[in-house]
Amino acid sequence: MRIKKVIGIGVFFAILAMLLHIMSGAFMAIDSSDIENIEGFYSEPQNSIDMVVMGPSEIYTGYAPAMAWKEYGLKSCNLSIGAVPCNMYKSMVKEILRTQQPKLLVVSAAGFSHGDWNLGDEVYLRKWVDSMPFSENKLETLEEDVPTVATDTETGESDSTSESSSVASEDVRKNISDTMYFTLEKYHGNWKDPRTVAASFVTRSYMTLSGGGYLKGYYAKADRSGGRDNLANIGQPTQEAYVLTDSCRTYLEEFLAYCKNAGVQHLLMLQPPHETEATDKSGLDQIKQITESYGYDFLDLSTDLESVGIDDANDFCDFEHLNVYGTRKLTSYLGNLAVGKYGIHSETTDSEKSRWQKSVKKTQEVMDMCESCIDKGTLMGFGELEATDMYQWYFKNKYLK
Repeated sequence: MRIKKVIGIGVFFAILAMLLHIMSGAFMAIDSSDIENIEGFYSEPQNSIDMVVMGPSEIYTGYAPAMAWKEYGLKSCNLSIGAVPCNMYKSMVKEILRTQQPKLLVVSAAGFSHGDWNLGDEVYLRKWVDSMPFSENKLETLEEDVPTVATDTETGESDSTSESSSVASEDVRKNISDTMYFTLEKYHGNWKDPRTVAASFVTRSYMTLSGGGYLKGYYAKADRSGGRDNLANIGQPTQEAYVLTDSCRTYLEEFLAYCKNAGVQHLLMLQPPHETEATDKSGLDQIKQITESYGYDFLDLSTDLESVGIDDANDFCDFEHLNVYGTRKLTSYLGNLAVGKYGIHSETTDSEKSRWQKSVKKTQEVMDMCESCIDKGTLMGFGELEATDMYQWYFKNKYLK
């Protein structure tokens, strides 16, 4: 009788723990694109991906892995998180190498070339740290990569003399650490915004039920900037400086050193295409020099639109993100580079083909919807949920009639 009671108590606490885990995930309301990217990455079968593209949002709007498979047979995926700070890059590549053995790693330089503004920002740090499974890497990320010296968000320079700023930065590390084991303590207040919680719950549930989604880290934005000359008219920046601060330099060197020591053979550091006029590219010159000193490649496409075949007037949705037309071109360009320059050749087994074919179908449907919205001037975003059959039906009946 006593044994049954102990078993019953054990089952109760197991169910309670499972429910708390589900609730924690639901209340951890970050952008749906980030949820889809992170959970989709972790759902990829082990050692099934030959190229991983990582970095901030220019990656998930600019590269469509399924279309690279369709054109080149290249098995790739994105691990892309909106405005992810560069001090999280080493942690991200550790997770990549823990689950995959990519023959080529494409890394966005944008995290290093845009200053220190987000290095100590709790919101952007938590997007990645709170989404990681509990592991030694998670503990090391918090201990080693969340800075204790705050930065001036206006200048991007270290502010080691400001006691209040340093304390505030230390509080970020403490806040994340205190809720590492029970994230619901941090996010429970989101119940006040039930739509956000519901969207997070639905997205996470779909990613679980679908086996990780089908877009493999691609998220489409339906808009057209109209060209650089039109940026000011739509309230977008027209100029941009690419700099490398002391802090970002340190994180860049730590990241590259880790990749080298971990045996990453091919790494391409990529500055994605932007529509702004570059007023200062000194930071990119420094990133190139440092990257190549570790034996890796650097490619600057920030203002080199001709190499990719990008049309300034039609292929951007804003000053820094490509729309569906630009995505097709950059995807083809990177796919050709992976196959032609790096000799990446993917073998897709019979058991994998149906999944990849469905990824192509879903990605194409998302791109088609995106084009329809651009033609109609309707600003929308399209990710995994929008690729479902139910949403396809809804979209056709609401927008295409």
